[in-house]
Amino acid sequence: MGLQLAPGPDESFGHYLSQFRRLNCLSHKTLGAELNVPSQRVAEWEVPSRRRLPDPAQLERLAQLVRVSFTRLQQMFPPARPHLQTRLCPLCYAETPVHRVTWQQLGVDECDRHQIPLLKACPICRTGFRTPALWNNEPCLGCG
Repeated sequence: MGLQLAPGPDESFGHYLSQFRRLNCLSHKTLGAELNVPSQRVAEWEVPSRRRLPDPAQLERLAQLVRVSFTRLQQMFPPARPHLQTRLCPLCYAETPVHRVTWQQLGVDECDRHQIPLLKACPICRTGFRTPALWNNEPCLGCG
């Protein structure tokens, strides 16, 4: 498949998959057809709160397609009990604009690198963050 995309440090699976799809101009339907998986299932993989992930055979096919190891993709899966509201460290995100798995760990409320609280919403207008799969380096939907 076209263009490769190396995962960012600690990048979440849903964010990575959506970025790979956008880079290669793939819809859920097209990627699903490549993997022999229903398009709805591919869409669900990008939303951590759906708690749907590829089975081992699907993950192996995906690993071959994106040229990222099976093990590395598994490391990107959301925690078993994730914090369901999308969160981020603004300093980490400014350095590397990817959504990190560790930000969604239940019970982790501050950045392990910067020791600041993880944001759950825009600090200006308090609009909650969208699902990381929808992020594309755009401004806040609430205040711009």
